[in-house]
Parts: sequence; C-alpha cells; structure tokens
Amino acid sequence: AVVSTQSTGVEPIKYMGHGICDNFSKSLNIAQCTNSATVIHSKVMSLVNSMTLKPEDIRGVGVQVSKLTNYSSEKSSATSKSLHKSAKTKTDTICKTFQCPMPNFLGYTKNEDIKNMLKQWCDSDEPLQVDADKVDIYFNQLIKYGDISFVKDLLCAMRKQFKDKDMEEWNAVFNATLQNVQQQIHSLFNGILNIECL
Repeated sequence: AVVSTQSTGVEPIKYMGHGICDNFSKSLNIAQCTNSATVIHSKVMSLVNSMTLKPEDIRGVGVQVSKLTNYSSEKSSATSKSLHKSAKTKTDTICKTFQCPMPNFLGYTKNEDIKNMLKQWCDSDEPLQVDADKVDIYFNQLIKYGDISFVKDLLCAMRKQFKDKDMEEWNAVFNATLQNVQQQIHSLFNGILNIECL
C-alpha cells in the first residue's frame, strides 16, 4: 500500500499525484488454488485491514500473485472426478483456511432437528423472505463446512414437500435456494452439484 506521510488528508500539490508517501507491504499464502474474485478480494481486504491505515491516507494498493497454474488443465482433471467425492477434501482445506464454524440453523446443529425445522417451515401456509434468507445462509454454511451429502438430502426433502404443495410461491423459493446452492458450489469447486432427485 502506498500511504501518504501527511496524515491530515491534505490533497497533494500535483493534480492526480499522491504526494510524499511511505510504502508498506504484506503477504499471505492461500491454502489452495483459486480463480474466485471473492476469495482474492477478501484476502486483500484482510491484509489492508490488518495494517490499520486511515482510508483517506491510502494513495494506492497493488496486488501480486505467484505460483500460477494453467486453469484449463486443472479444470479438466477436476471435472473427471465426482464433485461429491472431491468436495470433502476441498472443503476441509477451505474450513482450515477460513476456520468454518459448525453450521447451525436457528441454533440447531443436529441433522434431525434441522430436517424437522425445515419440514415445519415447508408445512406453513406461505414462505416468508426472511425465512428463505435464513435457509440460504444455512446452506452456504453447510457447503463451506463440507457436508455436501446433507445439502443434497435437504434439497431433495424440500423438493418433495414443495411438489406436494404445487404452489407457485414455494416453487419460486425452492428454485432460488437451489440457484444459491449451485452458485456457491460453482464458486468453491468450479462445478455444479448433481442432485439425483431433481
């Protein structure tokens, strides 16, 4: 980071210049290869935040990456494996990197309790967006934690209940949840989740 030595937030004399500055640098290693802008952005922001700089004093930030690999060769070898089989290994690394807490849904962590809570929600008259948001957050936690088989079980159970209802609002909620899950899977594993019951 290029940081102004004048901590007064004064504009430099030269137009589009940065004035007299100090240079600071930090580095970190990411545990696994990534092409995710979200992951890179979060890592860069954690480094910037760790320097405890005033935003108005920052005059520039540079990002350097190394140990680049050919994405297409990685992708072809990754897609030859089943996502379900390789997901646990990858999410173990993700959870070690990000220190994923045990997923919980409204304070519940046991699979049976969570299935019952989702069943009660699905049995209600109409879906509320606030509830759908909580379900999406829980699925995101589950995926980062690596419990892909439980993600599939819950999606199949929800799909069955929503089909029985045959109501447009519930189908829209399910489709939005499924899309959220697939986006999360794609961003972490560069693939999609194959769900047999759908």
